[in-house]
Amino acid sequence: MNHFGFVFFVILVIVLIAYGVYMYGLPPVSKSPVQNTQNSGSQGTTYAPGGTSGGAQSYGGTAGAPSTPPPSTCGQLNVSQYQMPQGFSINDLSPCFGKITISASPGYSGSYSQITIYSYLPSSAGKINITGWLMKGNRGSQYVPQAVNVYQPSGLAPQSDIYVKNGDRVAIYSTQSAIGVNVRLNKCIGYVANANKFNPPLYLSCPYISRSDIINFSGQCQNYLMSLGNCQLPAANPPIPQNDYSCQAYINNLNYGGCFAKYSNDYDFLSNQWVAWSGSNFLDFQHDRLLLFDKQGLLVSEYAY
Repeated sequence: MNHFGFVFFVILVIVLIAYGVYMYGLPPVSKSPVQNTQNSGSQGTTYAPGGTSGGAQSYGGTAGAPSTPPPSTCGQLNVSQYQMPQGFSINDLSPCFGKITISASPGYSGSYSQITIYSYLPSSAGKINITGWLMKGNRGSQYVPQAVNVYQPSGLAPQSDIYVKNGDRVAIYSTQSAIGVNVRLNKCIGYVANANKFNPPLYLSCPYISRSDIINFSGQCQNYLMSLGNCQLPAANPPIPQNDYSCQAYINNLNYGGCFAKYSNDYDFLSNQWVAWSGSNFLDFQHDRLLLFDKQGLLVSEYAY
């Protein structure tokens, strides 16, 4: 009887196990941990300037596979081997390389320096934001700043990023701004230049006084107005007849505010030039290598002197 009972017990256990496997499946097989060396330590392809401060910047992507840089309206990079700057590879170059360039005039001890950025973008490229791009010399660096796009008569317009298109130019001086901000030049900015002491002086360009606007004023008034230079502000007490009220009203608007009110809606009011003042000079007066990098750390242009 004992033998029969044992056999019955074994059969019962087997039946229960079979039922459990049928209902729940086999338990998972434990595996010893194995290090995955295929992607260990791998990162996205890095595009960064060789030998520059600031370090490499990675665009990410699938580990172990080439990454694609962020899209740029500069289009595809087109550069031949002989154009490759020393110390850089093709992966270090921005799509804007050769399309936006930089130059410098270092001046001399006690004078100001000037860095100029030129845009030769194709017409299909639209506008490129260059604020925050790094200008790096052998002994220092600066970032491309912001500027006031449309300078208001009140002087209170905030600065914003500088966007350049084909034919635009940005001049950056090592001096201080006489008005406290960087500006995009416009048709009337010469009046601001005449009212403030800029170093170096701003180029004076204003609409000329039209004879058709003043033809009904007194002869004395017309003589005085025609004697004024381009963008020249009239005297506080101009030599005109006291009863020539139309002339006086016209003279009262010979300033930036009056010019802005009259011409700011013109299609050509804004210039293709920006002027900025950094307040510091990092260029070597004798010899230097000036490099321009975009926000991804890719080389845009170099200038050596």
